[in-house]
Amino acid sequence: MGGLLPINWFFLFVGKLVASDMKWITKCLKNYAVFNGRAGRDECTYFFLFVTFIQVFFLTIDLLIGWKFQNIIDGIPWYPLFEISRLLTVLPAFAVGVRRLHDLNKSGWWILLIFTGIGIIPIVYWCCFLNSDKDDNQYGLSPTQ
Repeated sequence: MGGLLPINWFFLFVGKLVASDMKWITKCLKNYAVFNGRAGRDECTYFFLFVTFIQVFFLTIDLLIGWKFQNIIDGIPWYPLFEISRLLTVLPAFAVGVRRLHDLNKSGWWILLIFTGIGIIPIVYWCCFLNSDKDDNQYGLSPTQ
């Protein structure tokens, strides 16, 4: 049976995602500590997907290599590549999340809901599924203009 293996489908999808929408990813990485202004839905969604794929990729590499170290808390392993990817992407992810909330005319402080665990659900809904505030708001010009 000819065709691509499932892992090849994954890399094909990621390759198309990165190739077609790399401008959003590079914009988020360049503005890694900019918490003012607005970010559109595409910018936020593509960056969140990129961060998710990067972290899954590095976690898979850690598991395949067998890199698992003991953590301070017993029973919870520490995966070095995965943790480094989390450290490198946490600030840009928070920044784009805050800018996206500004785009919806919400305070950026709502991003702190993520720390409650269940608060991830409204943040993902607001950031990835709601349409932007069409007009200019207190946080700046519409990113679609």
